[in-house]
Amino acid sequence: MRRFAIGDIHGGLQTFLTLIQRIRPRHDDRIYLLGDYIDRGPDSRGVLEAIISMQEAGCDVRPLLGNHDDMLLRSVTGEHNLFSRHWQEGWGSHTLKSFGVCFPGEIPDRYVQFLESLPLCCREQSYLLVHAGLDMTRDDPLTETEPVQMLWGDSSYLNTRSDLEGLTLITGHKIRSLDDIIYSCTSSHICLDNGAFTGNQPEQGHLVALNLDTLEITAQPWLDGEAVL
Repeated sequence: MRRFAIGDIHGGLQTFLTLIQRIRPRHDDRIYLLGDYIDRGPDSRGVLEAIISMQEAGCDVRPLLGNHDDMLLRSVTGEHNLFSRHWQEGWGSHTLKSFGVCFPGEIPDRYVQFLESLPLCCREQSYLLVHAGLDMTRDDPLTETEPVQMLWGDSSYLNTRSDLEGLTLITGHKIRSLDDIIYSCTSSHICLDNGAFTGNQPEQGHLVALNLDTLEITAQPWLDGEAVL
């Protein structure tokens, strides 16, 4: 069994599918997705459908919740806070368009229920995986970190333990250059968001997959056209 982690997909269906083809997962492989499946790119619905279909086909795909996904859920439930308002006034309109609806409450239950089922974080042997961050000053970061930190935080200033007691944190959320991502693979905090949707920006614009067993990086350039930045 091989294990992979993939960074923020952001509505880039063709980019995601091409990356999957490149890493060629076998039936017994495990793929972790670090959240933010929607917004920015043109096909948020297509990305969610692809992930759900992979799971239904028996693939061991384990998605985590990202802050953009959480904003959609809060908008669907009518929870009006700073995050949901920000989503509806910004990227949300383009995401709703991908579903062919005008209002968050019209998004089909299939996708809402899928996002509602996603955990905020998980542990895979010596790896801790989360979208944005964990408070590594806690005795048990997986259970004691506040949800807002897992979705929106920046772990770069929280990793105060010199070696994280042998654990490695893997996050997306904050865009890093390819060089920084590669360098992070030698540290106790691996960052996998290269801002796929940014396209031809220098050192950015790739959807990144990491083989957790070999630490090999696969960087797939964006294939989904213009995105909403």
